[in-house]
Amino acid sequence: MARPLKFVREDLARVSYSPVRPLDVISAEIGIPPHQIAKLDANENLHPVPAEMMEALTSALTSFSSGCSAQIYPDPSQTNLRADIAAMHGISPDRVVAGSGSDDILDIIMRLVDTDSCIICPPTFGMYKFLGTIMRINIIEVPRKENFEVDVPAVVKAIRETKCKLVMLPSPNNPTGTILPNEDIRVICQEDCLVVIDEAYSDFAGVSAEELLDEFPNLILCRTFSKWAGLAGIRVGYAIGHPDFIERMLAIKQPYNVNVAAEAMARAALKYREKILVTVRSLLNEREKTIEFLKGYKFLNPYPTHSNFVLCDVNGVNAAGMNKYLRKKGVLTRYFGTQGGQLQNNIRISAGRPEDTERLFEALRSFEKDQFDAEACEALKQHKDVECLLWDMDGVLVDVSGSYREAILKTAAHFGANITHQEIGAAKVRIAACPVQSERIFSAGKRGS
Repeated sequence: MARPLKFVREDLARVSYSPVRPLDVISAEIGIPPHQIAKLDANENLHPVPAEMMEALTSALTSFSSGCSAQIYPDPSQTNLRADIAAMHGISPDRVVAGSGSDDILDIIMRLVDTDSCIICPPTFGMYKFLGTIMRINIIEVPRKENFEVDVPAVVKAIRETKCKLVMLPSPNNPTGTILPNEDIRVICQEDCLVVIDEAYSDFAGVSAEELLDEFPNLILCRTFSKWAGLAGIRVGYAIGHPDFIERMLAIKQPYNVNVAAEAMARAALKYREKILVTVRSLLNEREKTIEFLKGYKFLNPYPTHSNFVLCDVNGVNAAGMNKYLRKKGVLTRYFGTQGGQLQNNIRISAGRPEDTERLFEALRSFEKDQFDAEACEALKQHKDVECLLWDMDGVLVDVSGSYREAILKTAAHFGANITHQEIGAAKVRIAACPVQSERIFSAGKRGS
């Protein structure tokens, strides 16, 4: 009998995307009830939706008079939803197509565009590279500047040199919160390619490239109800663009890609948008409060942001280990590692409700008290490549009678550092070759133990 993986594309046999994990699963793992966990890892609006939206959902699922119900397929043409979205933007419905979240919209675009490559600017949303891999589209990475702004001349150069026909750029950017100004979008749109601007977080920034749509038929804007409207679990997103391109997106999408419940909630969100925007303003207030608090810690450096999250440099301590520590305290933040860019020394913290913010602050105070030593941090500044320090205390920390080296590996893993037997051996050689420097690092660590 043939093994099933024999029939799988070789490149897809290894591909994967690492999303956030379900709250109930994490709750069971850490032993903290879900309502006591500060979920600050996915940029969601955690405030309850208006009661009118829940009423609209119930009505849509149970009443045949609404034209749809749980027993009837949804409208494949998305007639009413597209009309409501168009009305909010002041455009005609033929310029709108909806999907099961903006991820679905991005997927439709990648399937539709005749291109063998796509330009992105890391660090950025990891879904672009994931979808490109599935579509066998070569992802061309044009790194951002040190301040995370898009290097527009470099993007234009890459488009011309590679003849790339697709560019995907978010504004604000996830996970940095950086805006792509409309004047920069205008420059890129003058090239011979389709320019997709992912505006998932535009409602938090108060900016949009909508004013450029009439000027550039090669411009597509993507939006979502997951962030501002608090409907991440419902999955509704949409694209705005030239009617000819939108018509093709409608033609190739899955016929029923927006279900009855999702359409009802999205239409209700548009109707009660002003009520929801009260919670958006609350999230922005909590974001500012969080940034000011983070500035008080030597081991965290928050970047300027225009969204409902803040990206932080983690200094002097291991970012993955810190993320794991906060998790054990019931505070979920996002550690990316290399997904979406080189972010091994960063964590992203979403804005939450006031009670979530207080749980975050308490966990950070605990981390500073339990895990952080200022003198050791200063000593480590001259050793930027060090991710974790281990103290050899001859069996005091762990039982090493069975396997001394295995104990080192497991201790390192506990603090978020993945090392190998070979790396341990190499470290021992370096220590033997330079005992004075090793003693200096050891002494700094000893003061913090």
